[in-house]
This record gives sequence, C-alpha cells and structure tokens, in this order.
Amino acid sequence: MSQVIDIHCHVRTPEAEPLVRDLYRSELEPFDHFGGASTVYNREHFAAIRPKLSNIDERLADMDRMGVDVQAISVAPPQYYYWTEPDLGSRLSRMCNERLAEMCRTRPDRFVGLGTVPLQDTSRTLDELDHISGQLGFSGIEICTNVTGDDLDAKRLEPFWEKVAALDLLVVLHPHGFTQGQRLGDYYLTNVIGNPLDSTVAVSRLIFSGVLERHPDLTVCVVHGGGYLPFYAARMDHAWQVRPEAREHIPNAPTTYLRRLHFDTVVFDPADVGHLVDRYGADHVLLGTDYPYDMGEEDPVGLVDRTPGLSGEDKALVLGGNAARLLRLDG
Repeated sequence: MSQVIDIHCHVRTPEAEPLVRDLYRSELEPFDHFGGASTVYNREHFAAIRPKLSNIDERLADMDRMGVDVQAISVAPPQYYYWTEPDLGSRLSRMCNERLAEMCRTRPDRFVGLGTVPLQDTSRTLDELDHISGQLGFSGIEICTNVTGDDLDAKRLEPFWEKVAALDLLVVLHPHGFTQGQRLGDYYLTNVIGNPLDSTVAVSRLIFSGVLERHPDLTVCVVHGGGYLPFYAARMDHAWQVRPEAREHIPNAPTTYLRRLHFDTVVFDPADVGHLVDRYGADHVLLGTDYPYDMGEEDPVGLVDRTPGLSGEDKALVLGGNAARLLRLDG
C-alpha cells in the first residue's frame, strides 16, 4: 500500500512571534477581527494546541494514531504575516521556512515542506521562491486566499504566478477568515462560513480574471474541499454564457479551469468526498486533516474508506498517490 500523505497540516515558528508582538492589531487579521463571541474560546483552544504546532514528538504520535505516514507541513495561517512591512515580512518568511526545513531534515521520512512567501512584496516573494525551490528543495508553497484584502489576481502578482509555474511548485490555497466578515461574528461563522467563502472568492477570481488561462501549467490545491465553488459550479458556466463581462478574460467555460484544480478531503462527509471524486476525478483529490485544529479531520483515512463508490485505485490516489506525484515524492 502506498504512503498516506496529509497535504493540509500546520506548524508554528515560536521564534517569529516576538518580532510582531508589538505590531499586531486584530483588524489586521479578518479571522481574529470578526471572531466575535468565539474570541475567548479561540484563545484557549490555540493555547492548548501550541505544543502540537511545534513539538515533533507529539506530532509524530498523533500522525501514527491517525494513520498518516507523511505530512506536507506548512505555516499556521496567523504566521503569513502579510500585514508587516516588506523587510520584516521577508525575514519572517525566511524564519518560518527554515523552521519547516529543520523539521524535514530531522525526520525526512515523515515530513516534506510547503514554504511561505512574503506576498506583500512581489520582488521579495520571487527571491524567497528561489530559496524555497533551490536551497530548501521544497516542491510546494502555501499562500492565503487574499493578501491583506488584495485579491490573488492583482496585476502586481502576475510575476509570482509566472515564476511558480516555471518552478513547477504546487500552490496550496489556505484562507484565514473572510475579509468582509461583519456578519460572521456569531456561532464561529468566521471559520464555519468565512474560510470556505474566502476560498470561493479567490478561486472565482483566479478563473474569471484569466490567471489560470494565462498560466496553464499552474498546479493549485484548495483546502476545505475547495470552498463552495466545486459544489455549485454550473452557475459560473451559466453566467459565462449569458454575460459578456464573464467572458472578458477567458475563452472557455469557467468549469474548464476549475477541473484543473485539486481539492483536499476536509469536508467531513464521505458523500462530499465522493462528489469531488465523481466531478473532478480521483486524481484531483488529496487527503487533508487541518492538523492540529479542532475544525480538522480526526479520522482522515476512515473518511476516505467510507466514501461510497471508490475503487482501490481511487483510494490509493486520494490517500497519498496524488500528493506523492505533485510533491515529486514518487520518483
């Protein structure tokens, strides 16, 4: 049986936190700013899981319990730090990447790295991509679904997408709250609705703006099952057929581009995993957990095993074969 690979799990770099402690304000992070009634509970939960975010031994024990052989580790979303000025942002990204690399060197059999970049400054981002790919040998990166409110189809990010495609890096899109979350302060909606909603907006803009049309070699995986778009994609195609503004940058129907994306299994319902496989192919669905957060999947292998209609070959692809291919671990 092939290895079980988790594409969606997080690491904290404690050394970076003192550098931003006096700079942070809640309005800089939509997840925190619109947290509302969940703020106190979040503070307690995030304090409780801090050891899991940074302690290798505890992480390995949890991986063994969950049936995960390899984690593709990435920064915890609060450590994107896109709101810092460029020099500091570049320094913070480097610190986080070196922490990921250290873990990968310590247990190369259990960890592979997904780097982070200072997207607030395109030039520094391009430099960090060279470091991630060349010096650290990572095969992918994780980025947020917006850059402090700027969308991922912003013109200044075009060189970023061009370079990511040229370096053949997997891009994992991971949200951190919804930027206009004024109505999401109750019931933990900042996460329940806000996270997949921000992914939905980001993917829609990458499609309609022509980013995916201009860069056909991009490889993108969207966490939380891709947000809402993969489950209601026909509305995009209808708009493309009837509205000229929806056809401004793309010659093909939007779902043409959506089918090129990859999605993780953090959807909690085997039927929804089955929908992703049926609609987009078993070769476009990757196992994820969102470790170690309470909104993650505790039984990722069981979720795939319970998905109706999957062949043994399909399960092998979802559980690890796809991740091994995209992260170049199968050679």
